[in-house]
Amino acid sequence: METFGRYELLRKLATGGMGQVFLARQTGPVGFQKLLVVKRLLPHLSEDPEFIHMFLDEARIAGLLNHPNIAQIYDLGDVDGVLYIAMEYVHGEAVSQVNVHARQRKGGLPLGLKCRIIADAAAGLGHAHQARTPSGRKLGLIHRDVSPQNVLVGFNGNVKLIDFGVAKAAGKLSQTVVGTIKGKHAYMSPEQARGEELDARSDVYGLGTVFYELLTHQRLFKRETDMATLKAVVGARVLPPSEVVPGVPKSLDAVVMKALARRREERFQSAGDFQLALEDFLVSERLASTQAHLTAFMKELYATELEEERFASEPTVIQFDPRLAREISSSSETKVGSAQAPRPKPSAASPTPARKPQTGGSTPGRPAAKVPRPGDDGSKGK
Repeated sequence: METFGRYELLRKLATGGMGQVFLARQTGPVGFQKLLVVKRLLPHLSEDPEFIHMFLDEARIAGLLNHPNIAQIYDLGDVDGVLYIAMEYVHGEAVSQVNVHARQRKGGLPLGLKCRIIADAAAGLGHAHQARTPSGRKLGLIHRDVSPQNVLVGFNGNVKLIDFGVAKAAGKLSQTVVGTIKGKHAYMSPEQARGEELDARSDVYGLGTVFYELLTHQRLFKRETDMATLKAVVGARVLPPSEVVPGVPKSLDAVVMKALARRREERFQSAGDFQLALEDFLVSERLASTQAHLTAFMKELYATELEEERFASEPTVIQFDPRLAREISSSSETKVGSAQAPRPKPSAASPTPARKPQTGGSTPGRPAAKVPRPGDDGSKGK
């Protein structure tokens, strides 16, 4: 375990193009502990002003966002010249992995829960798009990297949007040159793939692509090469989900296809509109889709992993179990009695008489008999 500033780095979670990500623990007085994630800039980038600005931008932008569907930023600093961001630890998995596990173990995610995950992610996006600085100036934030890896589903049912590393916002230290493409190619909007000026509707398209793949279990635009993928984003025909996978209601096709409209004027005009359309669908179809339903499903789906993790993790608090205490006490008395340990002499410091086993050995779980004092009949002395 490595100590990094005031954090203990427990294990490496990932290494990206800009930083290493660790599960970490912050400790404090009277046993205070908090699990979080520490992302630190890669050493060879610590002298590159562009990457330093991008790293600082990520922390500054996400630090302004306070929403239950966005992972929170706790701290920004440096240790011995190495920049780091401390952020919320989402105890869960990316939506793509959840979908794979659900298909393998339970036949797939229920439709209502797929809609809940995307609706909650849309809520987080909507908040980010409307975010303002402390002085009230609108950030004009665009995530630009909405993808399955950046939508996390917690085992507690919380859906979190992460990674604003390539986000576009007003007042950034680093600026993207017009025509430069940032983000994962298979989840870009057509205008993003063409290197055009972007607005919030680009993120709506990215989330629509995530939703389509969640429903159909197929990659929508991914091709053999990056160029082929970008061409597919711009011009490939998109079939309604109900024509790809049986069981998807046609009423949901309209929602998905509107999110994936190639002309942004025909798309949902905001992430909030996308969220409302999904909520309306869930109400009309009466599907089980609350956070409580998602929590129950996640805990059942990952029951084995959660149990293994519970035993492997170092406990923060050791709970007292009186039944276990009685068993240990009884076992100790039996061992002492069988060894016939000598009786210690009574003293002022230890007035309680010693014990020895009953005749024929003590019974597990029951106290051994008192040893009577000389001249005593076994009752309490006066």
